[in-house]
Amino acid sequence: MKREQLAAAFDGDRLGIIALTLLVSWFCQDLIFRESVPFFRDLSTYFYPLRFTLFESYRSGNLPLWDSHMATGFPVLASFQSGVFYPPHFIFLAVSFFDGIRILFVFHFLVAAVGAYHLARRWGYSHGLAVVAALLFAFGGTTVSLTNLLNHFQAAVWLPWLLVFWERAVCAGSWTAFLSFGLLSTIGFLAGSPEIYALNTALVALDGLRLKRSLPAVSWSRMAVTLVTANLVVVTLSMVQLAPTAELFLESRRRRAIPVGEAMTWSLEPLSLVNLLISDKEPDPSAPSGLKLFFARGTPFFVSYYMGAAAICGVWFWLLLDSWRPKLPLAVLIGVTLVLALGSHTPLYPFLYTHLWFLGALRFPEKFFYITQLLLLYAALKGFVLFLDRDEPGSRRKGLAVAALSVACMATYVYFRFHSEIVARGVSARAGVAPGSGIQSEITAAVLAGIERQTVLIVGVLLLFWLASKNVIRRLLFGALLAAVAFVDLAWTHRGLLFPLDPGFLSNGFRILPRPDPSLNRLFYYPAPHNLHPSRFVVHGRRSFEETTALFSRYLLPNEGILHGFDYFQEIDALARWPYSEFLAFANPLDASTQTRLLRSFNVRYVVAFQPLTAGGLVLLARFPGDHAWLYEIQEPVPRAYVVGHSVAESRARRVLERLASPGFDPRAEVILNAEAPLGERRAAAASARIVSYGSRSVTVQASLDGAGILVLADSYYPGWKAYVDGKEAEIYRANLFFRAVPLGAGEHVVEFKYEPRSFRLGLIVSMTTLLVLAAISLGVWRRNRRRALDAAAHGTG
Repeated sequence: MKREQLAAAFDGDRLGIIALTLLVSWFCQDLIFRESVPFFRDLSTYFYPLRFTLFESYRSGNLPLWDSHMATGFPVLASFQSGVFYPPHFIFLAVSFFDGIRILFVFHFLVAAVGAYHLARRWGYSHGLAVVAALLFAFGGTTVSLTNLLNHFQAAVWLPWLLVFWERAVCAGSWTAFLSFGLLSTIGFLAGSPEIYALNTALVALDGLRLKRSLPAVSWSRMAVTLVTANLVVVTLSMVQLAPTAELFLESRRRRAIPVGEAMTWSLEPLSLVNLLISDKEPDPSAPSGLKLFFARGTPFFVSYYMGAAAICGVWFWLLLDSWRPKLPLAVLIGVTLVLALGSHTPLYPFLYTHLWFLGALRFPEKFFYITQLLLLYAALKGFVLFLDRDEPGSRRKGLAVAALSVACMATYVYFRFHSEIVARGVSARAGVAPGSGIQSEITAAVLAGIERQTVLIVGVLLLFWLASKNVIRRLLFGALLAAVAFVDLAWTHRGLLFPLDPGFLSNGFRILPRPDPSLNRLFYYPAPHNLHPSRFVVHGRRSFEETTALFSRYLLPNEGILHGFDYFQEIDALARWPYSEFLAFANPLDASTQTRLLRSFNVRYVVAFQPLTAGGLVLLARFPGDHAWLYEIQEPVPRAYVVGHSVAESRARRVLERLASPGFDPRAEVILNAEAPLGERRAAAASARIVSYGSRSVTVQASLDGAGILVLADSYYPGWKAYVDGKEAEIYRANLFFRAVPLGAGEHVVEFKYEPRSFRLGLIVSMTTLLVLAAISLGVWRRNRRRALDAAAHGTG
C-alpha cells in the first residue's frame, strides 16, 4: 500500500512540475516563440551591457575582470551586480547573447515556480494548492517587478529552494544536507544582489521559528549553527567576488553615508497599496514609459504589488479563521515590514536610518515590501488550509467569510460605478491628468473595469472554495480550477510587464555614430546643464515604448553603445567611484563652456544632447529634428595616450578639478598628479605616444621623448593596475583625478599596463581553499559512511 501511495505521489508531483513548465512557457511565450527580449528601465542601459561584457569575455576564454568601454575603464568583476561567477551565466559560452538572455529569464521563472512547488509540497500542501502557491510566487507582482532589475530577480527566485534545503539541513543534521544548503546559498548570493540575499536570509531565519513550532525536537542551537556556518561557507566560497567588491567599495562614494533624501528616493506610496487589491496601472505600448499609471505620476520601484485574487481570498480567510496566538506574530511582522517599506512617508524609517548603520547598505526602503508580500503570500496559503480543513470547526464562520468578502466587493463596485466622479477626481489629482480630458475618461473607465473584473474573480474564487469545502467538487478538480484562475489572473495582469521587444533595433538601423572612434575617444550624454549624470531622458512628441527604447540605442546613451564597442566617460554603477562623484558635485553648477573644458581633459570627443548647446569648444556635427537630438564634437580633446613635459602635484579633488576647468590650463601640455613625480631637469619638448595594443586587461604604449616627461593613459586609475617600462615595474600616479600616468626619461620606451588585481588573487586563494576543504570533508564523510555500511553488511552476513 505504501508503495502505491508513493507512486501516486510521484505521479502527482511529476504532473505538477510538467504543468508549471507549460505555464511558464506560456507566460514567457514572447521570449520563447517570438524571440523578444525584456526592455525596461535599467535593462538596456546597464544590465545588458554588463552581461555583454561577460558574454564577450567568456567566449574569448577570459575572465571579465575589467571593461575598458565603461566609465573610463571599470572593474566589472568588482561590481557585484555583474554576477561574473553566477553559474547560470555560463550559458553565454554556448549560445548567442540575446538567446542567452532569453534562456536566463525563462530559466529563472522555472526556478521560482518549481522551487515554490517543492516548498509547498514539503509543507504538506496538496498538489493543486502547491501549483497555486508556485504561480502566486513566480508570477506575482514582486517577482515580475524585479525582472527589470536582473540581479534582484536572479537572487529572489532562489528563496523557495533556500527554504527547502535549509529545512533539510536542520532536520537531517547530515553533512550532505548542510553542504547542499551552503552551496545553494552561495549560488543565490552570487546572483548579484546582496540586499535580496540578506532579505532571503532573514526569511530563512523566520522560517526557523515556524520549524521550531512544528518540530520541537529541533534545537535552537542547531538552527543557529547551521545558518551561521552556512553563511560562513557562502562568504569564504564567494571571496573571489567579495574581495574585489570590497576594493571597489573603498574606492566608491559609499565610503560615506548616502544622504537620507537619496537613500529614500523610492519609498512605498501609501496609495499604491490599493494595487494589492486591483490593478492601478496597465502596460501601454503607445506610451513612452510603456505604462499607463492610474493614480501616480512616477513608476514605483515595484512596478506591481498585485498578488492575485486567490491570494486576496487566502489572506481574508487567514484574518477571519486563524486563532490570535499564531496570527499575531505574523501580523506584526507584516505590519513592521510594511512600515519600513513606507520609508519617508513615516517618521520611523528616517529615524532608524540615522541610528542603524546597516540600513545605509540598503538603498530604497520600498525593497522591504519584498518581505511584506512574501509574508502575505504565506498568510494566504495558511488561509487556504484553514478554509479547506474538514476537521476545522466553524462552518458558520467560513460562510460569513465568503459572504462578507463577496458583499464587500460587489458593494465597492456598485458604489464606484454610480460615483465614478470620485475615481475621476482621484485620477486627476494623483496622475496629473487634466479634468474632463479624454485621458481622464479613459483611465477612469479602466479603473472601473478593473474593479468589475476583480469583483468577478474574487467572487469566483470564493465560490470555488465554498464548493470544495462542501464536497460539491472534488479536491483534484478544485485545485485544477483554482490554479487555472490564478494563472489567468496573474498572466493577464503581469505578462505585459516583461516589456518584450525584438532586439533587432540594437544592431540594425540608424545610429548617431556608425562606428566607434578609431582614435579611442569617448562619448558623453548631456542630460541637463545642472545634472550631468545620465539619469534624465526627455522624450519629445508622442512616442511609443518601442520607439523610445530605440532612441536609447540610436543615440548611444550610456551604456547602450558598449554592445557596439563605444567608450563612455559617465559611470552608472551603484558603487560609483569617488572621482566621478566629485566630478558631478563640482561640474553640475558650472556653465556649459566650463563643463566642456573639463570634458576635453577627460578624452571626451562626442557629446549627444536632446537640447541645443551653446558653449566654447563645442562644434555642431549634426542635428536630427525628428528626434530633437544634436551631436557635438569637442575640439582637441586629449588622446587616449599622450606625453606631457610639465606636472604639478595636487591630491585634493576639488583643487584638481578647479585647475582643469580654468581657461589657462592646457591638458595636452600639463598634467596634475596626486604626488610629486621625479623628473630630470631637461623636460621633453618633443614627444609622442602610440598605442600598440589595447585590451581589456593590458595596454601597450610606445613612447618617444627628447627629454624627461610623463606618459598619461586616459584610463581609470584603479588598484590592481601595474606599469612596466621597458620590462621593469614603475610607479603609477593618479593623473587629472581619473587617469594613470608614468614618468619617463628621454629616449624610446615601451610601456605596458597590466591589470593584475591582488584582491582577485587573494579572493581566489580563499575560495579555492574553501572548496578544497569542503571536498576533503565530503570525501572523509563518504569514506566513513561507506566503511560503516560495509561493517553493517559484514555483521549482518556473520
